[in-house]
Amino acid sequence: LLYRMRLDELGALARVAGYQPIGEVVQVMRKEGANYAFGRGKAEELKALVRDKAADSIIFYNVLSSSQKYNLEKLTEVRAIDRYDLTLEIFEAAANDELAKLQIRWARLAKDLPYRRRRAAVKFRLGRERPSFMSLGEYAYHGALKSLTREMKLVETKIEKQRALKASQREKRRRLGAPTVCITGYYSAGKTSLFNALTNLHRLVGQRPFTTLTSKYYLVTRSDRGFLLVDTIGFVHDLDPRLIEAFQLTLEDVTAANLVLLMLDVSDSEYVMRIRLKSCLQIVRGLGVPVERMILVLNKVDLLSLKEIEEKLKIVDAYGESLPYVLVSAKEGINLDGLMKAVEEKLRENTGTQLQREALAPAG
Repeated sequence: LLYRMRLDELGALARVAGYQPIGEVVQVMRKEGANYAFGRGKAEELKALVRDKAADSIIFYNVLSSSQKYNLEKLTEVRAIDRYDLTLEIFEAAANDELAKLQIRWARLAKDLPYRRRRAAVKFRLGRERPSFMSLGEYAYHGALKSLTREMKLVETKIEKQRALKASQREKRRRLGAPTVCITGYYSAGKTSLFNALTNLHRLVGQRPFTTLTSKYYLVTRSDRGFLLVDTIGFVHDLDPRLIEAFQLTLEDVTAANLVLLMLDVSDSEYVMRIRLKSCLQIVRGLGVPVERMILVLNKVDLLSLKEIEEKLKIVDAYGESLPYVLVSAKEGINLDGLMKAVEEKLRENTGTQLQREALAPAG
């Protein structure tokens, strides 16, 4: 079931990125092949399938090493794309501000540089990149690699400036005294729909995943206690650690929040919901958010019968790490008052704990 879910999700992401899947190849191995991810025989089968289907790309769920990518492209003579590359293509199509574009570019360079080095090294060994009379004694690829390295350092410098700016903005918000509530969770779970429902805004909600790459803040005053609501980036299963590193600046909004609303699509199948719940909890815990600062928001409850809801809650009870949860429909406005009440209670509880910690802290 897990491999089927992974392939279905990969196919869905491929379609979002503009590809039309025309075939599948699966191989179960204890350890992926060093040269092709697949074994040699399965790689030859893939080559034949590419030829027969006239495919122009092959898309892997695995994150390919530089050697695997190079070898696969050489064998099949088409572009090899892994889940990391595919996710970045979707990000690039959704990016509409400088911070998102900077983080995407860093992620692209972090993946591309090792591949370029591998490609250049192979060509060098084969004698295809020898210095010519006009090259002034330096291999052509040296200049290209140096250029990419310089660009990466430049992007890192710009990101650090953005980090300093965001830290200053976060400090100003803290001085205002309004706590921060961050909406995150699995992609396409309805995070922006909930943001709109709680703020009465009309931010774009589309069928494409990852429409929010840079966090958006808004002051919510519909409760007894006002708070800053944050709409931020969504997660995906088996998220590559390098993508977490690349979007660390955006994910700091999750880490720094007083409360995190972790959203899931409760209309997913029981198996998919269980996997996505575990993935989200693993990612958020990895960001350093304690369970005391989380509420599970189970969205799209309007799509289920009472019996189906009861079955989904069994999954939450078994795998939700005893987190409090609220059933809502952001689209239909169902139980938003119940969610606001849970948010207020949790903020009151967490703020009291924070005040106790500050009182017990030693003087400067």
